[in-house]
Amino acid sequence: MKWFRIPKESSPRPQNGNYYYQWKEHLSYESKQQCVYCAININSFGGIRNFHVEHYKPKARNKFPELENDYNNLFFACSICNCFKSDDWPNEPSPKLDNSSFPDPSKVDYSDILSYNNQLLVESKYITGKYIIQKLFLNRPQLVLERKGFYLNQELVVESEKLKEIGVQLKKKYGSNPMIDSMITMINTTILLIQGKYINPYTADQIER
Repeated sequence: MKWFRIPKESSPRPQNGNYYYQWKEHLSYESKQQCVYCAININSFGGIRNFHVEHYKPKARNKFPELENDYNNLFFACSICNCFKSDDWPNEPSPKLDNSSFPDPSKVDYSDILSYNNQLLVESKYITGKYIIQKLFLNRPQLVLERKGFYLNQELVVESEKLKEIGVQLKKKYGSNPMIDSMITMINTTILLIQGKYINPYTADQIER
């Protein structure tokens, strides 16, 4: 669950259509299938249907309606962050990150603005970052729990792979026996269960069928 700059300048983009019907899947791929703001992955939040096409600069009539189908203004966001942000546009972004605003995710890497502390709460030393955290509720309990689970699972996979290698070496040295075989099976099952949690449940074309 890490942020990164969205590479709009090199992202494959649709040649026709509009954001409402055709472009969500394109946007999901360029964002590595995670929310541009909270970084939750698509497979941890019910699939693509629970994500929205986010208008970075709001398409509201009194704001930026001309950007409604401008691909450079569109990003992939979870439905919660998108609802919290809504049509909010307090200020133009400041290069010094010293005002309440949303920096353009295609120009700024949000990991340079936001970071996790030891409790996996999002924090920032910048006024801009503090505003984003407060406005989008980036420390809502569900997100904090998801982060903890994500990083614990990563550690568990690493340790499981170490144990698996030990089991393989024991099997080579002493041959097959029920205890060693059982240990390897349990380790493989643990790894499979963790990997299964991060499989994308649905793609856009599957939902449309």
